Amino acid sequence: MDLEGFGAAIFTTGFRPDYGPLVPWPDALDPAGFPVHHDGASLVVPGLSFVGVHFLRKRKSSLLMGVGEDAAIVATSIRSALG
Repeated sequence: MDLEGFGAAIFTTGFRPDYGPLVPWPDALDPAGFPVHHDGASLVVPGLSFVGVHFLRKRKSSLLMGVGEDAAIVATSIRSALG
């Protein structure tokens, strides 16, 4: 697929986290298979962000009632990084 002109790609994994097939950078995931991040931003891969991860920022981060709050924070960070 030609991704020229795309600013973002969004992947969803469903209810069971399995980032391995989607994240080809081995150091981007910890030994348990969860993203190495701070507030959703990868600490290993610049420009890679996550939402919906267990305890991303709070206990409710992986739940429907919490993911929106995290998504807004991550989206704001992405927008700020783009200038």
